[in-house]
Amino acid sequence: MKSTLAIFGWILFGLLMGVGLMRFVSTQNDLTELTEQNARPERTADGRIALYFNADDRAHVSAEMLGFLQGLQAISGAVAAEDREAIRAAADALRRGDGTGQGVQQKAPEGFRTIGRSLRGDFGAIADMAETAEMTDILEALAGAESKCMACHGTFKAVEVPE
Repeated sequence: MKSTLAIFGWILFGLLMGVGLMRFVSTQNDLTELTEQNARPERTADGRIALYFNADDRAHVSAEMLGFLQGLQAISGAVAAEDREAIRAAADALRRGDGTGQGVQQKAPEGFRTIGRSLRGDFGAIADMAETAEMTDILEALAGAESKCMACHGTFKAVEVPE
């Protein structure tokens, strides 16, 4: 009788372990599939580093980039016209942000933040040199700022994700 109970016990134990193992594997497969569906790759298909932003943050980044482009165009036109006050005003406007992008900065990787700070520093330097520097020196500084725009766009890509 004891051996029959022992055999029955081992059979029951084996069944419970089998059911548990099947549930574990099933759950693990579900979790793996869920992870693959929700994974955010570090790089986009074109090899750039993905910056994941919600719609508001991505709109902010786009508005900042448009402002940089408008400022670059204004400074270029002012250099061509040798209008030092317009150079200073346009560059000074780009020297620092309006403070609304702090949340975006916290979400972005250090490389992105570094390029942005450096670019704003370049615009500050252009504003400071506008009154006395040679126009060729201002153009060289402007070219340096533009190279940071190209470096950033070549390195990062903003990707919109739901909140």
